[in-house]
Amino acid sequence: MAEQPAPPTFRALLADKRVASAIAAVTIGRLAAGMVPFGMIALFTSKHELGWAGAAFAAFLIGAAVFGPYKGALIDRFGAHRLLLPMALAFAVTASAAAVTAQSGPVVLYPVALVLTAASAALAPPNSAVLRTVWTEMARSDAENTRLHSLDSVVEEATFVVAPLLTSGIWLVVGAHWAVITGGLCALVGTVWFSRVIHLLGADRVVHGSPPANPGPDAGKRSTVGILLSRNGMAVLAPMTALGLAMGALSVGYPAWALEHSHAQLAGVLMALDSVGGIVAGLIYGRLPDRRAQLWRRYFGATVILAAGVAIVAVSTNLPVVMLGSLLVGASLTPMYIIAFVLVGAAFPKDRHTTVNASIGSAYNLGSGLSALAVGAALAEWQLTGTLLLAAALALLLGATALLGRTVPSPPAPTAVVPPSAEAEVL
Repeated sequence: MAEQPAPPTFRALLADKRVASAIAAVTIGRLAAGMVPFGMIALFTSKHELGWAGAAFAAFLIGAAVFGPYKGALIDRFGAHRLLLPMALAFAVTASAAAVTAQSGPVVLYPVALVLTAASAALAPPNSAVLRTVWTEMARSDAENTRLHSLDSVVEEATFVVAPLLTSGIWLVVGAHWAVITGGLCALVGTVWFSRVIHLLGADRVVHGSPPANPGPDAGKRSTVGILLSRNGMAVLAPMTALGLAMGALSVGYPAWALEHSHAQLAGVLMALDSVGGIVAGLIYGRLPDRRAQLWRRYFGATVILAAGVAIVAVSTNLPVVMLGSLLVGASLTPMYIIAFVLVGAAFPKDRHTTVNASIGSAYNLGSGLSALAVGAALAEWQLTGTLLLAAALALLLGATALLGRTVPSPPAPTAVVPPSAEAEVL
């Protein structure tokens, strides 16, 4: 049995035009994931409706969380080629309708705008989940799979630094509702491009779908629920919910800390430090030696770092300490995503990969949305320190579920490896 090839460097991966095009296309679409919810927050904030702003953000996250696994299951069954473009068009139309309703309609129509916001998240094309499945399909070794996911996660984290800034710029120039509409158009343009390049990446099963393993009218539903509630399903999704819980708590906790310590203008800086820490940690993790057997322990270890970071933020009383806590939170963020997506290929059947990849995002969104609402309500009665320490303890408890996971044996390495063609046609 031949040895697996050495994993390519980040530069070598980006030199493959197919990889670079796929990442660029999905990145354009990912802008929508930041611009639409933040745009709705900005829109309601400009009307001095802070309660509606928080509700719009929660509606988007919960809508995405609830329907994410089912969209992934549809992609697994029917293929990305059939579904991504209709989903992108529906998302663009629904998000734009939500923005126009909130901007132009009376207060009585605000609930309609919230419903449309949640519907846009439910209809959004799961481009990121599909791309994660593609990486697992096309990787020639476990190490290359980790390297692909690392590169993609670093780019994704950078995208979520740009999206709020772009939203703020559009808000200042032409109005927040145009930021939401622009986000919808980004999703449509990115999906059109992605649908044109995905078939070049050698993931035919992802493009065209797979028949259900157990035919029958309820087979798809049983399989989706069963895979998510399985031992490995919970071991992957519970720690990701912990990550969302921590980030949702800090989305309220950072502004509260900044106000409490007379640094209100620094709340955005602390949030940005999370992303900075995530980018640096993602670059470092992508270069670590591959240890398939240690993935579950690494996953739990990252949640320990996450909980430590939140706890440091909770007890901090000066800026350098809270910045350290923020960087630690970021240091867990991107590695947790990388490990989770690599575990999809190591612990789940191939015909359910997109389902689980989409569920990872759903678990994060659900934890983040519910945590932001709960912490916002709790701070009316509790102190910030106690609230964040409770969030840290819950995150650690959920993260320990990772230790229950088990990987499946690796398939034999191929006896011959054909390098990817540098002459592949791309847009």
